[in-house]
This record gives sequence, structure tokens and C-alpha cells, in this order.
Amino acid sequence: MKDKNITKEQLLIKLAELRQQIAELEKSEIKHKQIEETLRKNEEKFRILVEMDTDGIFIETVEGIIIECNTAGAKMFGYTKEEMIGLTIADLVPEEFANILPKVITEKETSHDKFVPRINKKKDGTIFPTEIATKLVNIGGKPKLIVYIRDITKRKEAEKKLKKTRKMFASLFKSSPEAAMYHDEEGCIININPRFTELFGYTLEEIRGRNIDEGMIYPENKIEEGKKITKKALALKPFTDYETIRKKKDGTLIPVVISASSVIIDGQPKGTIGLYKDITERKQNEKLNSVLYNISKAANSHISLNQLYPLIHKELGTIIDTTNFYISLLDEKEDKIYFPYHQDEKDDNFHIEKFSTTNTLTTYVMKTGKPLLNDNNQYMEMIAQGILTPMGTTTPKSIWLGVPLKIEDEIIGAMVVQSYTNPNLYSEKDIKLMEFVSEQIATAIQRKQMEEEMKKLAHFDSLTGAYNRGYSLELLTQQLKLARRKKQKILLAYTDIDGFKNINDTFGHGEGDQVLKEVVKLLKFTLREIDIVCRMGGDEFLLIFPDSSLKDLTIIKKRISKSLTQLNRTLKKSYKINLSIGVSEYDPDNPQSMDELIRIADNRMYEEKKCKGLESHI
Repeated sequence: MKDKNITKEQLLIKLAELRQQIAELEKSEIKHKQIEETLRKNEEKFRILVEMDTDGIFIETVEGIIIECNTAGAKMFGYTKEEMIGLTIADLVPEEFANILPKVITEKETSHDKFVPRINKKKDGTIFPTEIATKLVNIGGKPKLIVYIRDITKRKEAEKKLKKTRKMFASLFKSSPEAAMYHDEEGCIININPRFTELFGYTLEEIRGRNIDEGMIYPENKIEEGKKITKKALALKPFTDYETIRKKKDGTLIPVVISASSVIIDGQPKGTIGLYKDITERKQNEKLNSVLYNISKAANSHISLNQLYPLIHKELGTIIDTTNFYISLLDEKEDKIYFPYHQDEKDDNFHIEKFSTTNTLTTYVMKTGKPLLNDNNQYMEMIAQGILTPMGTTTPKSIWLGVPLKIEDEIIGAMVVQSYTNPNLYSEKDIKLMEFVSEQIATAIQRKQMEEEMKKLAHFDSLTGAYNRGYSLELLTQQLKLARRKKQKILLAYTDIDGFKNINDTFGHGEGDQVLKEVVKLLKFTLREIDIVCRMGGDEFLLIFPDSSLKDLTIIKKRISKSLTQLNRTLKKSYKINLSIGVSEYDPDNPQSMDELIRIADNRMYEEKKCKGLESHI
């Protein structure tokens, strides 16, 4: 029994141990299942992640046979996943690359997880650029190759576009018709285009690395302005059409318009591109238009022709050097040229010349109707050929530029500028400039000539050149007001020609007209410059003597009598020219009206005529 009980206990213990082992086995099975589940879930997550990746992911044998790949990888090459399995690396690259692939991939052939550029081939034969990263791993105790492939076609296209854009930008920068400069955020110059060199005179080698604010292209009075402009552009404040002055390498100042904008990289200003447009021609045109406007305005103002000439000189001097300048006018009826205005460093005597027989540079321009730019060598050559006759001062460094003054096809004169010291002062460009303004100047001169002719017709007696009756009365009114204000006396003389009717009746009105002319000529020659000779009508004249009185009458009569004696001796006519004169005096302390003064003088003239007792001296 005892043995049986022991055996039972042992059996119970064994049973308990067995149960425990069974329990532990059950626990182990549960744990194993849990591990398997975890592994399954992790594998599922891994597969999901791999499938979600946009890059191609491949597992290959070391011989290059694909044993697994994700959808992105298959799609990248144009295959299904099922078609990809079993393909080799050689199937996915161009033939020229397939021939050089290793038969077995070792650690040496991998990229060690780094992406390197490659060329691949799709199912349809399309070649496309990729980046590949490879690494050897141990899977199931065997070496396997993990391959990551990235299609960089779009990136390459973008890079190509960027490269093209950069080339285009570089080409635009280089070929820009405006001077272009690129400097960094510190103001150091990085690049300039050929137009910049052409405009400012600096080459890239001379200017690269220098700071824009050093002032190499800034005039001294524009340095602070330049610094403000640089700062403004770098502060993301682009600007256009800023008008200012800049300086060339040789020191020449030029008007420019500046436009500038910042170069932005990753949201940060990395420099500035500035464009400089030379507006010299525009400014010249503005000056030219201003000159033409001012001359036209003056021509339409009340100023006289003699006042117009210096204004033309001044205005023209704003667009061309007019240190030596003159205007010559042509009188074809009188066959002469004269110089109503001239300013010259060497010559002061500009004589009236006979147009038809004079061969000077001035007459050459008038006769040909064409402009002429002539240096001293050309001048001497024209003299040697007999084209010109030497006249005026020249030097070895002389330069002469003349243009005809024309109204349509009619030559009315010439306009000339010259230099005795700078043979390069004028150029072909200046010929065009002078021609352009000459038409306006000719029109202005002709207008003033016509005005003065009209004025002459309105103010002067057309036969004798003396003031006519209407203007004479205006002048006398002005003189009386002036005398009253200045408390001065005026002497008036009323005169006529003795026996003038008999001269007309006997010798004809032509002879009478000649007598009238001789009398006016005599009076103008005999009297003072300030005295005024007026023809009142017929053979009657009014003489106005400012700041004179009756005490001067004796001297005046003696001068006139002496001149008449000389005139009659010179003319040697069968009749004598004599005058009867009556006078009146304006006294500011006892003023009389103009009409009263003329009446008194007229009456006294007739009293003198009666005293002579003769109406004629034939």
C-alpha cells in the first residue's frame, strides 16, 4: 500500500508538474501568437509605409534580381508589381550601362545610403534621370540589396528651365540697351554690362569689387544722394525713372535716369540691379525746344530787331559754343551783305560787302545755300583753288561753322559760330543742330524786319524818311510830358520851302519830290541827333528841339542857313532852296497846349514869309 501511495503522490506531483508545463506551454503559445501578431502588424505597417513612399523601393538579390518592390517603383518604370518581380537591374538601364554592371553586387558597389545620379529605362524604352541609394542588408541569413530610386525628371526640367532662365537673364543683362550694374548687399560691384562700359568708360576688371558708394560714378555733389539711393534699393524699395547727374571715368558729367530693384533670394535682399539710361539727347532736345520757344516768343514780343539779335546769341549759347558768333543778312536789291550783330574775339570790323563779287566763307554759304564746317586746312585749300578770297582772322587751330538763314527756298543771310583755339569744337552733329534752329531764327528775323517795315510805314513819311504827321504829334505829346516832368523847355519850329509850288509847276513833281528829300536830308545832317524832323504835309515840316529854348534859335538858324548855302552850291540848280521858319517855345512855368504851340509857330512862319516878300526864288 505504501508503495502504491507513494506512487500516487508522485503521480500527483508529476501531474501537477505536467499541468504547469502545459500552462507554461499555453502561455508560451499565447506569447508566440502575440509576437506573430506584432510582427504581422509591424510588417503591415512597413508595407503601408513602403507603399505610401513616392520613391521606388526595391529588394534585390546580390545578383541584381528583383524580389520585391513597391507600387511607386513599379509605376515609375511602367510595370505592374507582378511584372517587376524577377527583372534584373540590367532590364532597367540603357544597354550601354547594362553591359558594365557587376554580376554580383558587393559592399564596394553600393552607395552606402547616399543618393547618386543614374540613368534608367522604362518599359517603353523611355530614358529618364534618377537618383539611386543602395545598401546591403542581411535578410533570413542571406545578403540582400535594398534600392531606393527617385525619379528626378521634373527636377532636371526645372533645373533646365532655371539654367535657361539664368542664361536668358544673363543675356538680357549683357545685351540691355541701358547701362546695367549688379552689386551685392554691401554695395560691392559684381557685374556690369557692355553698355555700362560704353557709357561710363569703366571695364568690369576696373570696377569689380569696388563699392558703388566710393563715388567713382558720382559727381562730388551727388555722393550723399547716391548713398541714399543704394540704401533705398536694398531696403526693398524699388524705384524707376529717378533723374540725376552721374560722372564718366574721364570726368564728363551726363544726365541719366536711374531705375533699381533688389535681388531677393530666400526672402532676403542679396543685392541690387541698377539701370542707367543716358538722357543727354533728351536733355539736348529739351534745351533745343526751349531755345526755339524763347526765340519764337521774343519774335512775337514788342522788342526790336536789334534787341532780338543778342537774345538769339544768348539762347543759342545754351546748346552750342557761341563765343564767336555773328549774323549776316543779304540785301539782294542793293547787292550787299551786312552784319547787324557780331561778337568776336579777334575781329571787330565787319564791313558791308558787295555780295556778287565777294568770295568769303559767309558768301559761299549764302550762294550755295548749304551749311559748311571748315577748318584752317580746308580754308587754305579753298583759297588755293580760287574758291575763296582771304578775309578776316584765322589761326592754325581755327574752325568755322556756318549755315544759311532760309525762308523756304529764299536765302536771307547766314549764321556763324567759330573758334580760334579748338579745331575740334564743332562736328557734323552741330551742323544739324545749327540747321534745325536756323529756320526758326530766319523766321524770327524776317518777322521783326516786317514789323519794323510796317512800323516805318506807320511812323515815317515814305518819300522823305521823316516822321509823318500822325506819329509826329504822338512824339510831341510825349516830349511835352517829359519836359513838364523835368521842368525843361522845348523849342518848336514850323517851316516850309519857299517857292515850292513854283518848283513843282515849273520842273515837275519829280523834281519837287527830290527837293523834299534833300531838305529832310539836310535837316537830319544839320540838327542834333535828339532833334526830331517831322513832315506835316506838302512842303511843311515841324522841328522839335528837346531841352532847347528861344535863346538857341539864332544858332539853329545859322546852321540851317549855312547848310542850305552848301546844298545850293552842290546842286547847281537854276533855283535856290530856302526855308521860312516860325518858332514857339514850351515853358513848363507857363505851359501852353500842343495845338497852341503849333499854331504860334505856324503863324510866325507865315510872318517871316511875308517879310521876305517873295513866294519863290527861281
